[in-house]
Amino acid sequence: MLRAGLLLLVLLLVVPVGAGAQALVELVGPTAQIPRDGYRTWTLFLVCNPAWVAPEQSGALRNLYRRFKIFGDAIGKDNLAVWFWTRRTTIDDPRLAENVDVARSAEFCRRLTLRPTAGPFLVITSAYPDLEAFPRDRTVFELGGLPPEELASLLNRLTDELLLEGKAEAARRSSASGAPDSPIWMRLLEGAQRSLIGFGCGVVVKVDTGMLSAELRACPGQ
Repeated sequence: MLRAGLLLLVLLLVVPVGAGAQALVELVGPTAQIPRDGYRTWTLFLVCNPAWVAPEQSGALRNLYRRFKIFGDAIGKDNLAVWFWTRRTTIDDPRLAENVDVARSAEFCRRLTLRPTAGPFLVITSAYPDLEAFPRDRTVFELGGLPPEELASLLNRLTDELLLEGKAEAARRSSASGAPDSPIWMRLLEGAQRSLIGFGCGVVVKVDTGMLSAELRACPGQ
C-alpha cells in the first residue's frame, strides 16, 4: 500500500512538459481564479497557520517562495504550481510574510480537513482544484514538522529528483525508440523515497484516491 501511494505521488508530479502554459501562477486577492485549461496537474502551496505570517518570518518565506518557484518550473509547463498572495508587492518587501493569503489557504484547509498547525501543505491533484468540489484523488505533503530552512531543502530535493528523472527519461526515449519501456516508475519511486531521507519525523505524505488511501512518514518505523 505504501509503495502504491508513493507511485501515485510520482505519477501526479512527473508528466511530460507541455507548451504554452505557465509553470507557476501567483494569485492575488480572494477572487482570483486558479487557471483551469491546459494543465494536467495542480500543486497548491497552502499556508493555513497564522503563525507562519508573523513579520519575523518574511526572510524565511521569501526563501521558501523562491524554492517553490524553482519547483514549479521543474515540474513542467503543463503542471501548474499555485501560490496565494493578498496584494501585489515585490518579493523583497520586508513585510512579505504579511502578504501571504492565509485566509484563502484556510478555505482549502477546511475543505480538505487539514489541521492548520500540520502545515504548510503541498496539495497535488490531477483534476481541477475546485474549492466547492475538490477532487477526491490527491496527494498531500504535511510539512508542519519542518522549520522554513528544511522546507526549502525538501523542495530542492524534490526539484532535483524531478529534473534528473526527466532527463533520464528523455535520454531513454531518444536512444531506445521502439524498444519496450524500461522500469521508469521504479526509478521515480526510488527518487521520491530518496527525497524524504534525512527529514526525521517532520514530513507526512498522504495519498487519497478512489482506489487506495495510504500514508508515508519520513520518520523511520512509523
